[in-house]
Amino acid sequence: MFASWKNDRNYFFIFLAFFVLTLAYLLSEYIITGHQFGVPLDDTWIHFRFAENFAQGHFFEYNIGDPTPGTTSPLWVIILSIPFLFSHKLIFIYSLLAGAVFFLLTSFEVYKLSQKLGFTKNYALLIALLTLLAGRVAWSSLSGMEITLFCYLTLVIIRIHLNELERNKLTIINGLLLGISIIVRPEAYLLAGLYYITSLILMRKSLRENLLRFVLSLAVFILVVLPYPIFCYVHTGGFLPNTFEGQEGGLRFLPDIYYISQTARLFIKDNIIIFLFLLAASIFFIVSLYRKKPEKKYLLINLWVFLLPMISAFIAPAFRHHGRYLIPLIPFINIIAIYILLKLIKFIEEKNLLDQIFYQEIVITLLLLFSFFSTLIYAHALGWNVDNINEQQVNIANWLNKNLPDERVFGMNDIGAITYITNRKIIDTEGLVTPEIFKIRKMPLDVEDLNLMNLLKRNGVNYLIIYPEWYISLMDRYGRIFEKVYSARLVKNTICGGIEMIVYKIHWDKFN
Repeated sequence: MFASWKNDRNYFFIFLAFFVLTLAYLLSEYIITGHQFGVPLDDTWIHFRFAENFAQGHFFEYNIGDPTPGTTSPLWVIILSIPFLFSHKLIFIYSLLAGAVFFLLTSFEVYKLSQKLGFTKNYALLIALLTLLAGRVAWSSLSGMEITLFCYLTLVIIRIHLNELERNKLTIINGLLLGISIIVRPEAYLLAGLYYITSLILMRKSLRENLLRFVLSLAVFILVVLPYPIFCYVHTGGFLPNTFEGQEGGLRFLPDIYYISQTARLFIKDNIIIFLFLLAASIFFIVSLYRKKPEKKYLLINLWVFLLPMISAFIAPAFRHHGRYLIPLIPFINIIAIYILLKLIKFIEEKNLLDQIFYQEIVITLLLLFSFFSTLIYAHALGWNVDNINEQQVNIANWLNKNLPDERVFGMNDIGAITYITNRKIIDTEGLVTPEIFKIRKMPLDVEDLNLMNLLKRNGVNYLIIYPEWYISLMDRYGRIFEKVYSARLVKNTICGGIEMIVYKIHWDKFN
């Protein structure tokens, strides 16, 4: 990398753009939050809690003594546990720094991969800058989550895959990287499947020479992946984390149309010109498949970009948090968009339809301009998201510490900041770390509500912290025994599950 810096000043331009952009995002957050900092998701706090307990020797335990697969990113939990070995005060700066470093590495890797695909240095720089200016990617880099790490890993995997195609020789390293990617994000199961299938198809003529490497790569992949599904099975009876059932994941006969429309809206918001190029790329790719002439270098990239949202629409249609589960596709979408742009420029040049240079400059200017608008949108969003979490979840956590210091356990539906700050045992009414809830949810409503109340009572819960609109049936049946003692109401909700989170005291003497 350092040798590349010396020989290619574009690395310096990428670093400079990253540095200015990150400072601008942090400044926006500082101003909007009234001179505070934080993280924009309650999920980040969930990882903090898991990581702190992990550092203290409690293996994936949210409530100490109760192991549970409540995270889809076990490797990120391990990475976040490092600062807790020294001081819990380091976790904020460490989590933001980790996300930002992987954002920078992602930008460098986009530049390297683009050149590997045959783009000139100038166009590779353009793709890297479009990735840096992609507001959702920049937002994710300061979210304290694993998103930019996953972006980086997938880019490296694709680049190594291209090296394998050039040499007609599989490597074991991608089996290792794919396994690591899955314990960062479960979407990598799809990438792994596509990688092994495309490798077999594209290298079928040299399969005999590569068979041993293929088997070894697959074996390494399985060895890395297997421990967490086994952990899940031991503690829940299923091979998937609690999150999958908690978000109502499962195979559908028809795709979720609302998910598709909202996902499209998010990509249009990123950059409408890139979105239009993506639509053109999908047509171009389908035609190339029909003619059985897909470009080998782009086969895995295209399959990854087009199949992940498609399959998600059938299995796990979750577009919340700015569509964060599809954010890792953005660098690849930028690559595909510029690839189509160059195809279009070449066509115009051959047909002498327009001034090719003039047309090229206009399109590139518009691409950068729309991406800059995306940056402004999500810099603003980051500030408001952090402000929402601070004003609601962090606010309530501080109130509980001050006013209810002797309570040993709370019930709640958003478990991140409140649990981490209060350091109490909790009953998760959404099931993420209390999987017993999933069995209760399958019961008829009246029985479900009764069993939830019995679960809370059995665990000594005297205070329930929820969005009441999430529990209409429960409030109708048992609202008379809930006393509102505190609430945190947002002026402008941009990320939380509700406008007002309420702390209820449960009068068990009235429970029948």
